[in-house]
Amino acid sequence: MNPFRIRDAQVWTFTLPLRNPFVTALGSKSETTNAAIRLRLSGGAQGYGEASSSIVMRRLSPAALARALEGLLERLRGRDARELEPLAADIWRLCPDVPAAAAAFECAALDAMLGAQGIGMAEWFGGAQDSIETDLTISAWPAPQAAEAARMLGRELRIILDGNQGFTAEGALRFVERAARRARVVLFEQPLPRAKLKEAAWLNHRSPAPLAADESVRSPAEALAVLDAGAAEVINVKTAKLGLRRSLDVVALARAAGKGLMIGCMQESARGLSPSVHLACGLGAFSYADLDSDALLGEGQPRGRFTREGPLLRLT
Repeated sequence: MNPFRIRDAQVWTFTLPLRNPFVTALGSKSETTNAAIRLRLSGGAQGYGEASSSIVMRRLSPAALARALEGLLERLRGRDARELEPLAADIWRLCPDVPAAAAAFECAALDAMLGAQGIGMAEWFGGAQDSIETDLTISAWPAPQAAEAARMLGRELRIILDGNQGFTAEGALRFVERAARRARVVLFEQPLPRAKLKEAAWLNHRSPAPLAADESVRSPAEALAVLDAGAAEVINVKTAKLGLRRSLDVVALARAAGKGLMIGCMQESARGLSPSVHLACGLGAFSYADLDSDALLGEGQPRGRFTREGPLLRLT
């Protein structure tokens, strides 16, 4: 018997409250309902993956995420989890419109495969470091509330602005210029709608802070388009939109172009965030990290394979 064949899985959804309402230019939420998968191989090894529901893609409800995970299991049962390259390709071919579910299935398969061999995920990605420092998110609250949250974080702040596709090019330039006069702005993330690459290039050459592409990069091909257009200085890699294997391709493209890298997350629990933390530490390639979803959630979330000391994440 091949102990690495995908045997079965448990799929479920669960809801966690947020410590404070999460507000962006595209909406707000006070809780997150995520879909989880515990994948089991024939030899008994198990792996975990998690798909977070999103303000941006409202059609991808928790039930839709769970159905996508169950569909992938039916189609891929019996596959050898060690054949990561073709397995990942088939996961994304079968589930192109539900990226968070495809990524969760891929994470679960890799987690189980590595667990069966006693290999740590960060070690498998290269083992570059055992910790990473992340930013801490302040939502788009009214100014007094946002200012108070910032004061609680400290005095010498490095600020990443996230436009969440909510600006025009001219409006974004006025906004970032004003912000840069009053604070240390180190990055301006996705200020324009994802398809506006020409306008993003115009803004990128004028902004006092480098632009980062997030929603504009949902695949290696889109990363290449952003880089070719000169539309960003930094590429934000998210496991939830790219999966693990395609994240490696995007990292390679950004490095080849001499651009910076950021790693982000959705609203995964600490356990769901673990693959992203291990990817970041394993590669050691990210100058910016936004891995704070667990810190935004309330009590009751499943524990991850890292410990948190404020902004410092350390592998366990």
